[in-house]
Amino acid sequence: MASSNQTSEYQAFKYLQHWKKEDDLQKLQDSFSDISPLFSYLFQKAVLLYGQLPPRKDGASSFIHPLNVVLALKDAKITDEITLCVGLMHDYVEEIVDVYRDEHDLDEDGKDIELLDKYESEVFAAFEQELLGHTDAAAAKTIIATLRLLTRHKRDFYYRSISTIFQHEEERIKEIAIQVKLADRTHNILSIECFSEEKRNYQCFKNLFILNNTKKYLLEVPSRISYSRDIPSTQLLFKRCAKATYDAYQMLCYLSMKKGIGQTKSMMQLAFKKFALEKAGMWEVTKVDPGETHLMRLFQGIVRKYDARLHHEWEIFESMKAAEYDYCRKFFADFNFTEEQIKALVDFKDAYALKEVLAYLLYLPDYVVHRFLSSELTEDARICS
Repeated sequence: MASSNQTSEYQAFKYLQHWKKEDDLQKLQDSFSDISPLFSYLFQKAVLLYGQLPPRKDGASSFIHPLNVVLALKDAKITDEITLCVGLMHDYVEEIVDVYRDEHDLDEDGKDIELLDKYESEVFAAFEQELLGHTDAAAAKTIIATLRLLTRHKRDFYYRSISTIFQHEEERIKEIAIQVKLADRTHNILSIECFSEEKRNYQCFKNLFILNNTKKYLLEVPSRISYSRDIPSTQLLFKRCAKATYDAYQMLCYLSMKKGIGQTKSMMQLAFKKFALEKAGMWEVTKVDPGETHLMRLFQGIVRKYDARLHHEWEIFESMKAAEYDYCRKFFADFNFTEEQIKALVDFKDAYALKEVLAYLLYLPDYVVHRFLSSELTEDARICS
């Protein structure tokens, strides 16, 4: 009789098992310090920087994050030295600029932005020169170009920062950036307890935007997608990030229900199914119909609401949120819910609906959310105001 770890059923479990982060800093350091001479050199630079940074909100060393990004890349069968180096250093320049900003008490607007932009350029230029002493010019150029894509410039909103990745013209640099960003967001979302309650849905939504654009990227070239177990690294990272984000949304649903709104759960779930099946609400950014009185109205415009949040369109975001709260007060009037419970209702319906979007992205071969793509930001993604 085969042992439990040799059965086909167990092997299927291992294949489907969700990716797990590693919280043992020493174990991570011992695993990755000697991948290559270039990586070892960058590893020591990272040790010095992250040793000066404050710990993460859960008390862990900030160095845990870039090392988990490298772990995710290696677990996705990536052995390319440049990709692993970029994973290790993906936040390096941004962290240095943040230290400079704090030391000089600068703001991220007005003339201070110009100072930060100038300092960032100086850091990149110095870093590139340093790299040339440890690798060839082509490798140094690729690392710097990819790090520029992954570094959020202080004047840019999140959408613009991510969009530059998917719109980059050089295929190799774009794919490395996508792989590292997926690994980065997977670890971030597995550490969702580090974020405040107010920001958790928002952090998940950032992942949804990246995953939706990654799905479109994968669909553009047939060889990027495999339906066997031996799948390409980018597709594997996509699946793991989607599953981790699904898990995070599941947790948010559970936390919302703990606020004493459990009696609404079935009604909310069925309203979502009605919206998804009757209104094709899972296929594009949908408009809110103010004349709709059915509970499925709550699921109209979810993507548009968080789209406004990512664009810093605060007036639209707050207006849509207020309308949802007002609707819930009136619809569930019999329950006499507190304001905290009304908020939990909205958090639940957002998390429940968007985790279903993730399931569609994972399991419907040609599915993407239309009007929610980086190439459409200047026009279509703002269509539902």
